[in-house]
Amino acid sequence: MPSTRTTCSECDRPHTRPNRATCGADLCAVSARLQIAARNAREAARAAVTTPSCDRCGNPTNKPARYAHCAVCVEDIARVRREDARRAAAIKAAETASAPCQGPACSNPVGPPDRPSQPKLYCSARCSNAASHLRRRARLRPVPIPCRRCGTSHAPKFRDGVCRKCQKVQRTTARRKSLRDAVTAKHGASHCWHCSTSLSGGAAFEHLVPIERGGLSTVANCRWICSSCNKSKGSKLLDEWTPPVPR
Repeated sequence: MPSTRTTCSECDRPHTRPNRATCGADLCAVSARLQIAARNAREAARAAVTTPSCDRCGNPTNKPARYAHCAVCVEDIARVRREDARRAAAIKAAETASAPCQGPACSNPVGPPDRPSQPKLYCSARCSNAASHLRRRARLRPVPIPCRRCGTSHAPKFRDGVCRKCQKVQRTTARRKSLRDAVTAKHGASHCWHCSTSLSGGAAFEHLVPIERGGLSTVANCRWICSSCNKSKGSKLLDEWTPPVPR
């Protein structure tokens, strides 16, 4: 049987060797071999004196002394375990069937699941469709929240967004020539900030934290990038986006 230990059996240090009991050090390997040889010697001596018997039924096991049960008892124990697992699965299925429906304004039991590995959340297709409709409506028509800047109630595309008025102010600031000249002098405008591609074929003035997500039109937040990165990034944050591989 493969070993599932994550620590060495000899020195108790953690190791990452799959199906191995030791960490691989020479001293630990030699010690493990000596332990196995000593165990085999003890089993041979015990078998020479007495015949190993089953701990459950007392019959001879016809196996080395380290085996506690005979073949018949091993099969019986496996059968009992399968029955226990089947009984536990039936109890879990009964509990799942009595769980309340997750649909809107419905608390009926969901009933037995269609698949054992997939829990059932709704009692009928009607409740499932109603819940899908509510999720879709919440996504398309989000609940109004106050703007991060001015506090005006608005329905944003992102939960960390700002209202359209504040976005317009930041875009107007970003169009100023003084800001673009300062970004060029500070960070350069010859290569894309993300993928290092030459900007001779066209450049885009981009906010690292997008205006829709509350970014400011400052020198620290603005860069010159290529059109490919600008189109790929969109309104994502840097930790939500991976730059494309340059060709």
